[in-house]
Amino acid sequence: MEEKTTRRGEKKDMTGAVKVNPLRNERIYVRFVPQRMGNMADQKHHVLYGGLAEGATISLCVPLLRSTGHYKNVLTNEEKDYLEDILGLDYNALSVYKKENNYWDNYHVDVTKEGIHLNLDDPEQFIKYKVLLANDDIIAPSVEELDKRPKATYRFVLVRESEETGLENSKMDATMASYKEFGKIEDDVDTMRVLVELLDGKPYAITTKSDFLRARINTLIQADPKKFHQYITDPYLHAKVIIRRATELGKLTKRGDYYYLKADGSPLCENGENPTLSIAARYINLPAHQDIKFLLESEVAKKD
Repeated sequence: MEEKTTRRGEKKDMTGAVKVNPLRNERIYVRFVPQRMGNMADQKHHVLYGGLAEGATISLCVPLLRSTGHYKNVLTNEEKDYLEDILGLDYNALSVYKKENNYWDNYHVDVTKEGIHLNLDDPEQFIKYKVLLANDDIIAPSVEELDKRPKATYRFVLVRESEETGLENSKMDATMASYKEFGKIEDDVDTMRVLVELLDGKPYAITTKSDFLRARINTLIQADPKKFHQYITDPYLHAKVIIRRATELGKLTKRGDYYYLKADGSPLCENGENPTLSIAARYINLPAHQDIKFLLESEVAKKD
């Protein structure tokens, strides 16, 4: 069927139907999202920093839908029609339902730790962008989504060019704020140790040296300053330190992840709650339970 080009790059066939151009003058950066490893790989110079080796490539294909076994439709019908035309492909060449010579069978987008740049005014790069968006367990669609609804499975985030400067400034602000807060506790070995334990998700010995803890905290700030700042400004951090120290001194007992008073076995929580560290810290901070907090503080102070 004959076609003619209309304004703004749109195409219209002889029936009058308009093929809308989805391409746009926008640049997208695909940025690596480091995962916390809890070891040397948290340091930026390490070859495995963030959980991905230097030079390693992650290949992302069009996902399959579990419900049907078909490929996920990464393009709208309008995008498919326009892209087939501008790339000189046959009608329905980009259909995910083709039984033979399916365009998507061998299609993949390779991304490294260094990331990639995509120009959305280029049809082939636009397709890559849409495939990355479809991999929504691995690719965060925006910086805002990564911040508000982070997934442990995210390995990359799509950053718009207009967000790039703001992203760097935000990270710098969080880094500076983290070091400022760290300055308030850098002589408190117990608080440093509990903070590192919470962030790393594993215990450290009571005898852990302050030099090690300071170095570890520096690594954690550099790896994820926003997360570090969230933990160090936790209003219940002091209460958590008291509970951890009181447990180590035998004034509290710990069964699994739950905390109880040693004296009578009562849980550090209200009825219907489980005395996890977070719940227990909130519990002893309540005005009604200040007597427990003061008792535990005094026992901890005796041993300092």
